[in-house]
Amino acid sequence: YDGVTTAPTKTGHSFQLHLGHNRSMSRGEIKAVSTDMAIAPKLRFNYMSRDEDWEDWRTALRLTREIIDQPCFDGVRGDEIAPGVAAQTDEELDEYLKEHLESAYHPCGTCKMGAEDDPMAVVGPDGAVYGTDGLRVVDASIFPSITNGNLNAPTIMTAEKMADAILGLPPLPPSDVPAANNAPRGWVDPSWRENQREYAPMVPTYTK
Repeated sequence: YDGVTTAPTKTGHSFQLHLGHNRSMSRGEIKAVSTDMAIAPKLRFNYMSRDEDWEDWRTALRLTREIIDQPCFDGVRGDEIAPGVAAQTDEELDEYLKEHLESAYHPCGTCKMGAEDDPMAVVGPDGAVYGTDGLRVVDASIFPSITNGNLNAPTIMTAEKMADAILGLPPLPPSDVPAANNAPRGWVDPSWRENQREYAPMVPTYTK
């Protein structure tokens, strides 16, 4: 909301919440269009191509409304500007999403790291490209799955580990943390709704 594309509020003030979907199930592709390396490949991001993504975005919008409906916002909350209280059904929320969703420009995973017998894997654990000599990939392209957040820190970590591999240094010992890769959408705490709140919402507007 910038006060221009939508009429200014009665007080001249407003606030907004920015939502981000960190674990999209949609997958794009990158394809070579020529053997000439100077010709750019074809990119297709394929956003919102899975039903799960639409469901997750609707959930995010409804949870956001529940947060803003809590009594602590009574002194500062005005009328909902967007998507607006009239947008309640799945179809109405989808129409809003189609008009307003944006990319955060953090693509990754076009050269998946994986086992050599994995048909989708491009590089091995040392970043070396299968079937080539002297070629490695050392960036977010090798992520086998989308990270749950900004790509900056995990990309730095990946580059440091690949640098050790290139220098022939031994890897650090594994850490004993719950693995997230065994679940198709990453590990999600089954009690996530309760564990992220000190107490139940005083105004429980979201149900699923």
